[in-house]
Amino acid sequence: MRKILFPLLLATASPAFSQAALPEDAIAIAAFSVTFAEECTGAFSEDGRLLKPPKRFEVESPGSWGDPIPRVVWEFQCDIYAYNISQVFMISSDQGGAIPVGLTRPTLKIEYDEEAAAPGEADSVVSLLEINGWSADLLAINAGFDPQTLQISSHTFWRGIGDASDAGIWRLQDAAFRLVRYEVDASYDGESNPVTLVNFE
Repeated sequence: MRKILFPLLLATASPAFSQAALPEDAIAIAAFSVTFAEECTGAFSEDGRLLKPPKRFEVESPGSWGDPIPRVVWEFQCDIYAYNISQVFMISSDQGGAIPVGLTRPTLKIEYDEEAAAPGEADSVVSLLEINGWSADLLAINAGFDPQTLQISSHTFWRGIGDASDAGIWRLQDAAFRLVRYEVDASYDGESNPVTLVNFE
């Protein structure tokens, strides 16, 4: 399967390969180009070339069993929005390929107390904030990878002034990133007052 897949990716995303210095970088760029061409329009020129090469990190991932495993993590710029920037992370697989990193996060049930809020600030007082499920995203927002801590951190602004937001930390283990902390500030009150909903640190 790998012998068939690599030439297919190479043919589909060949403009990006001139920017790759190492064969494994070329595989990651090809996989990103094929998978995220529609989602990350800000990452490509009109002729389909990758505008900016990814950041590359060589790390050792703690293993659930046995010794740490050498991995490569790539950080791709994806798109620019009104007040957020998105990234995509790829990680080397055991089979020599590159796969997107999925970031687990909780889905939320949020309710506001309009009667307790000041006039014109209906969403400033949170009456209920709880986890009601889980999802996973391939796009990270305002994110970065720290090779020293092996962590991806993200911080999403719900509006421009940043008083409502969510933030997460995911730590590398095996070939995936495990959610270790998640905070949410659901109140549009002009202040930063996040609530920790997940803490596995």
